[in-house]
Parts: sequence; C-alpha cells; structure tokens
Amino acid sequence: MTCGRFSRPRLNGEAVGAKSGKRGKRPAAPADGVGVPTEPRNHNAESPKFCLKHLVNDFDVKALDQERVKAFAETLQRLCALTWNDLGQAPRKGLGYEQIPKHSIKPSIPQAFEDSDKFMVFRYCGQLPMAGVRVRDVFHVVWIEPEFNKLYDHGSS
Repeated sequence: MTCGRFSRPRLNGEAVGAKSGKRGKRPAAPADGVGVPTEPRNHNAESPKFCLKHLVNDFDVKALDQERVKAFAETLQRLCALTWNDLGQAPRKGLGYEQIPKHSIKPSIPQAFEDSDKFMVFRYCGQLPMAGVRVRDVFHVVWIEPEFNKLYDHGSS
C-alpha cells in the first residue's frame, strides 16, 4: 500500500463504484403520486412563523419590561392566527405592517440582512415597533423597540 493512493474495494472481481458503461432505465413514477412535482407553495396563504435568532442586543426580549414582553408575546399569537394575505390588507398601525427604509434604522444591521433595502415593521404594545425581514412565510424579528424612537425616528405620525 502506498501513501496517498488507494485501490477500490472489489466485489466479484469488479471495483465497487466504478462506472460500468451501462446505464439503467429511469424508474417509472409511482402511481400514488409520491415524488411527482407539486405547484410551488403560496406563502401568502400561510400563517407567519416567527424567528428570534437574529435579535440585536438591546433590542431583544431581555431589553423589555414585563408588560412589553407580555404584549410582544400576545402580538405574535394574534399575528399567527392570520395569513400573510390578511396581514397585507390590515391597517399598518393595527395588525398590518409597513416598510421602513434601511437608512432610517439607527442600530446596527446584522450581517445576514445587510443587503435588505427595507425592513418590515409590525406594532406591539400600542405603537411600539418590532422590525425584521420576511423570507417566504417566516418573519425574522431583528429589533423589538423597547422605547419610542430608539429604533428609528417616528416623526410626528
């Protein structure tokens, strides 16, 4: 045996995994439809799922007081009961959302979302925002504003 070289294991005198030059027939599709391509999923017809993996320090659940933690959890529960279509038709300062441009965000933007031009904003605890990015049916919460105007300038609206 030489260093850096190996020989293929053999079965009945033929190297295992070696190409034989013979190609088999493609198996027929099963009659029960398993393995048959389906239509792409319509994520707008699904309820949102929420990911908290990318929360930024000082804009996470630990930065909230007990009342705001409760309001945040209750808001997620209400949002999960709807579909993305429903949320898109709801008022932006109700259960709906609005888009905030990247340049308006005050804290750092996680590397995973640096290419995002806008961030989706939902409201919890009155008018306080939680902002993040939607990918398919998942909303990645990046910031939960603990006090008004800390995440972005709300102006007079």
